[in-house]
Amino acid sequence: MTAVLPLCPFPSLHWWALARRGAAIDPHESYQKQTMRNRIRIAGPQGLQIITFAVQHSPDSKSWPQLSSHISPKNSWKAIRTAYGNSPFFEHFEEELEALWEQGLPHSESDEKHLQAWAWKTIQWTQKTCGWTFENQVCSESPSFGSCSIDLREKAQLEGVGWNFVRYPQLFESQFSFIPGCSILDGLFIIGPSELNRQLDQLTGLHPS
Repeated sequence: MTAVLPLCPFPSLHWWALARRGAAIDPHESYQKQTMRNRIRIAGPQGLQIITFAVQHSPDSKSWPQLSSHISPKNSWKAIRTAYGNSPFFEHFEEELEALWEQGLPHSESDEKHLQAWAWKTIQWTQKTCGWTFENQVCSESPSFGSCSIDLREKAQLEGVGWNFVRYPQLFESQFSFIPGCSILDGLFIIGPSELNRQLDQLTGLHPS
């Protein structure tokens, strides 16, 4: 195993570049607060924006949490629409992605939804949307840190530190310059699945060995 990936919703481009190379996904790791495991980065009209999927923490700090209805799905979806409503491919995905949002996130305290399940739904949606048929190895137990050459479970690596992202034309780039390390939604809405499929390795600085 040369690379390992954490579960997170709508992962970033470099997560996907590694996934397409066969990196293993670790669903057994302890939940880490203040990381992208319940967040996505987007390039919005105010610059870099972090959308957080609120969680209810378990008494067992290591277990993965249940999603909270404290923040309505409509609020986070509105942020996506505000950021990308004018992008070339947003309308193409809008209806089915909004339905995914409504189905995957809780609307009330009695509506029990879990962060891991939400992450898997977004990953499966992205694979289907992009036509990526690869099946990643799912770790039977968490590999120890330091045992893999690339480990996106580390906070800095998951946020894109050390990666050489190549620009593509983001909507608000003229105001804020290019914002690297965004969710794959950013690339999908702007350049579309076919071009993203063709350019993914180049956009993340991951080239054939």
